[in-house]
Amino acid sequence: MSSYKDFIGGSSAGLVSTLVCHPMDLLKIRYSVNDNSKLRPQYSSYLDATRKIFRAEGIRGLYQGLSPNLLASPIAWGLFFQGYNLIRPHFNFLDFSPSFQNLTVGCVAGGSVLAIISPLFVAKTRLCLQYETDGPKKYRGLTHCLAKIYRDEGVRGWYKGFVPGLWGSLYNSIQFAIYNHLKAWRCRQLGVENDTKLSTTDIFVFSAASKCLGKASIYPYQVVRARLQDHHTHYKSATDVIVQTLRKEGIYGLYKGMLMTMLRQLPNGIIMFVVYEHAKSLALLVP
Repeated sequence: MSSYKDFIGGSSAGLVSTLVCHPMDLLKIRYSVNDNSKLRPQYSSYLDATRKIFRAEGIRGLYQGLSPNLLASPIAWGLFFQGYNLIRPHFNFLDFSPSFQNLTVGCVAGGSVLAIISPLFVAKTRLCLQYETDGPKKYRGLTHCLAKIYRDEGVRGWYKGFVPGLWGSLYNSIQFAIYNHLKAWRCRQLGVENDTKLSTTDIFVFSAASKCLGKASIYPYQVVRARLQDHHTHYKSATDVIVQTLRKEGIYGLYKGMLMTMLRQLPNGIIMFVVYEHAKSLALLVP
């Protein structure tokens, strides 16, 4: 029954954070592939990107790719939180420190979830990167996007960027490990059990810290994944993305979009864990 509560909490957190933060996610994706190519609009800053998108497409332009994100994020976070708490007891036999155990369990849970929902993340990236304003767009929506990718590229198309995406599982693991470490430390300070619900202020601080530290540690994978999934360019592999990016744009190219990512982490991280903890508490009231 407790795993059901974890799924409810995680799904609720993923849904709310996506609704609030999607425009920032879109800006991050577009900036990540901002490679001076004539195939796409070029942005000199996030403000410039926002202005150009709004001028060309209106407010709807900032919500391109929302449908797969609304579907993927609740499923991903619901399964991640549920899987994490289901798997963790089975690792107790290993002589690991609690922090390393949290990291290992998070990697297993995150990688498993990514294998299930990777097609939705590919569709999100493709829809976010539709710049065309004149004439029909390549993808008419989520179902058309998934069907066309399968028809043109096969199952492999649904899993473009999967390998660098596994680094995202490591990020989730790092974030969750940091959050749990801080939460356990705070519970020890208060002299209460580790599963005790903390104050909103504690959750606010710990979730923001865990998000920012986790994201900063492995950010380049997001650039590599976005460029592999982009339908305007072609790369042979993740290594090819790294080599070409370094050659044409330098080390800075691997960190494009990081500022928006970090700005997004604060509201997203706070929403994620505050909603997760409160939704889980409400679910506990249901018999």
